[in-house]
Amino acid sequence: MRFRSRFTTTIILAAALLLLTVYVSVVELPRGEKAKQAEQNADQLFKFESGDVGTIDLRYPADEILLKKSEDGKWRLTRPILAEADQREVQSLISTVADIRFTRVAEEQAANLSEFGLDHPNAEITLTLPDRTERLRIGDDGPMAGTLYVQKDGDPRVVLAQQWIKGSLTRTVFDFRTKIVLPIEHAKADQVRLDFPKQSFLIAKQDNRWLLKNPVEGPADEDALNTLTLMLENLRATLFIDPGPEKEKVLKGLKKPLVVVKVHGSGKDSEPSPTARFYDAPEKDSVYLITEPDKPIYRVARANMDELKPELFHYQDKRLIRVERDAIKGIEVRGPSEQFALSLGEKDWAMEGETRPVNLDRVKRFLEQIEKLKAYQPIEKTVKNPADIGLKPAMHEIRLADQTKKTLATLQLGNELKGMLYTKGNTNLGVVMVNKDFLDEIPKKSELLKKEEPKKENKTDTKK
Repeated sequence: MRFRSRFTTTIILAAALLLLTVYVSVVELPRGEKAKQAEQNADQLFKFESGDVGTIDLRYPADEILLKKSEDGKWRLTRPILAEADQREVQSLISTVADIRFTRVAEEQAANLSEFGLDHPNAEITLTLPDRTERLRIGDDGPMAGTLYVQKDGDPRVVLAQQWIKGSLTRTVFDFRTKIVLPIEHAKADQVRLDFPKQSFLIAKQDNRWLLKNPVEGPADEDALNTLTLMLENLRATLFIDPGPEKEKVLKGLKKPLVVVKVHGSGKDSEPSPTARFYDAPEKDSVYLITEPDKPIYRVARANMDELKPELFHYQDKRLIRVERDAIKGIEVRGPSEQFALSLGEKDWAMEGETRPVNLDRVKRFLEQIEKLKAYQPIEKTVKNPADIGLKPAMHEIRLADQTKKTLATLQLGNELKGMLYTKGNTNLGVVMVNKDFLDEIPKKSELLKKEEPKKENKTDTKK
């Protein structure tokens, strides 16, 4: 009986402990968390979800701005102009208002708002929500450094907030306008047409590779085309000249465009981008860009023109050797001081006329450098006599061959000029200039052959 009594007591205590644990977890802890959260949010002026904001009315002493959210969830400027809004800029403003906290109460019942600069505020921000409006007024600087007076509509208190919010909430029409000029997705661009006054280029993507179609056919420079399409996607306006008298005046003063750009994108939903015409602008560091008649004239940084050049060389594949690595079975190097030949057997590379093994890593690195070698710039004048620039015969010559010793490609390196070398490969670039540092990548025989390990001497056992 005693055992049963003790067992019953244990069960009752355990049950009581369980109930107490549940009570603390379900009731007391949440209550404590709510109290703690309420204490932390006691200095927060507004409580709303950013996605619920439908309109934003900004009033400054010299300007009024109205932003409205359309049915598709995109923000648009509706006053003082009709224009697409910068979505990030609008969300940043909403987040700033939502996060405003006051540092102290300056006046519980403010009878004279002029004392705080709130009768004619420096800024008044009104947010329209589904069930109410929230309004904030920003007044003069506060008595303490880094503070200013603010008041929430419907709250008699005047409170002090951090001064940085004034700069964050005081914005211009230009701040809210989207600066995006062209609706281009760099990753989806698959055709680019460039019309310069004296030359046109058509470059298209095939099997995920850029190819020149006009004025010549051949591989295009992947880096140049990717950089170009990325630049067009990231074009941002630094000034807008909206339709009206000023735009008409500017249009009359424009000459022929520097270049006309048209980009097509891949995919069923992709549409051709608006035709972009670039013109000289009065400012030396800028150019004008015009897309559609009803759109403004955009001013953009002239630095963007670095990717829009009228020279064919800029868009051509600048590799000097194009050969499949697996097809290379022989390498012949001829220079001013030595020459040698390498051949690939069933397993490893070997040097003709040598018994020592070859440093395979050095051969691999050499081939990689040949594949990576790109023309730095075209030559300024047509070469009439290759001997004048050291290409007949070449100062250095590298010949790549297949398993039948048939030549796959030949790289010729000539004279030096201003840190560059005259060079000719197996592509249609012709004679170009490359950095002379490539000479350091041409190995010497001594660098390719492994050193012979000293033979171990067999010592005679003198013990008897």
